[in-house]
Amino acid sequence: MGTGDFICISMTGGAPWGFRLQGGKEQKQPLQVAKIRSQSKASGSGLCEGDEVVSINGNPCADLTYPQVIKLMESITDSLQMLIKRRLDAPFLFLEGQSHPPSPQHLLGYTSLVIATLANQLMG
Repeated sequence: MGTGDFICISMTGGAPWGFRLQGGKEQKQPLQVAKIRSQSKASGSGLCEGDEVVSINGNPCADLTYPQVIKLMESITDSLQMLIKRRLDAPFLFLEGQSHPPSPQHLLGYTSLVIATLANQLMG
C-alpha cells in the first residue's frame, strides 16, 4: 500500500462492529476496510474505508486468509484493537456528525499494540 501512517483503532462493546473487510493472503491483496456502516462503532472510531489492517488484537494479518480473519473477528467478544495503515495521500474524512478530527485517544495504546504485533510475528 506504500507509505502511510500507522494508527491504533479501538472499539468496545462487541459485535457488530460496523465494517466489512476485503483482501487476504489467498487473494494476494492486503486486508483492507471495504465498507463502514454509518452510525456504527467503526464510524465513531476513526476507521476509514481503504485503511489497511496490519493487526487485530495484536495478531498480524499479513499472512492470514480472509476466512482466517473472519474466524479471528468472530472470536472477539468485547474489545477490538486494530493497528491500521492509512495512505498519506488518503483524504481525511471527518466522522459523521463531527466538525473536527478524531481525538488523540485513538492513538492511545499504539505502542503496546505495535509491540504485541511484532512479538507475535517473531514468535510465529
